[in-house]
Amino acid sequence: MDGIAERAWTPGAELVVAVDGDGLRHIVELAPSRHGGRGGGDRRSTAARRAAAHAARPERIVEGSGRAVQYVAGRRWEVSATGFWQPHLGAAQCYSDVVAEWSATPAGATAWDLYCGTGVFAARLAEQVGGTGVVHGVESARSPVADGAAALRDLPAVGLSAQRVERWLSDRTGSPAPQVVVLDPPRAGAGKDVIAALAAADPARIVHIGCDPAAFARDIGLYRAAGYHVTRLRAFDAFPATHHVECLALLERTVS
Repeated sequence: MDGIAERAWTPGAELVVAVDGDGLRHIVELAPSRHGGRGGGDRRSTAARRAAAHAARPERIVEGSGRAVQYVAGRRWEVSATGFWQPHLGAAQCYSDVVAEWSATPAGATAWDLYCGTGVFAARLAEQVGGTGVVHGVESARSPVADGAAALRDLPAVGLSAQRVERWLSDRTGSPAPQVVVLDPPRAGAGKDVIAALAAADPARIVHIGCDPAAFARDIGLYRAAGYHVTRLRAFDAFPATHHVECLALLERTVS
């Protein structure tokens, strides 16, 4: 954070400060969000403010290139400094190691990486399925999919799709079923529709990741109702001074 407080910034702007895997600092100023500023409990105005808050905003690169280099399991990613990456320096490597251990995907198998971001977990799954297997990665945001496709272009087993997970799952009728599914949904969790679709696909193993313990617990309850049970569980204090805890669970079919 050296020197940041001493500079003048645009009032209402948001600063993104990222130190990448090469130790380079990137500072990007996002223009103030145009949410209108008017109060009131009207549902439409609330929805409009929420949409405005998530809309693309002009960016000004103040330091660095705005493209952060990251490394996981010996592989290099180049991502937008304003995009999503794990906030803890060692998190991406740590979580991907757990995913690789628990997934144990057979060679030639089909695996899904849902809410895949840039495909960090997809890369580890591809190592396991080999040249005869298939890894489908799905992410709603186009920018990380493009960054992931560039980073994984030497892995022909991996295909990344930019679309909503719910839509993608609804289009999988008749497609080969996955043996393994890894998913890292947003803070609110995967929810009943996604978990019902996963249970219908009947993978042998599901690795579910969540940063909000309450949402994570709700999703685990849905899995249990669908016939899956937790066989491994890890929790990481990756967000100090917050109520968020990164939880990883391995789920397998209940044996009757």
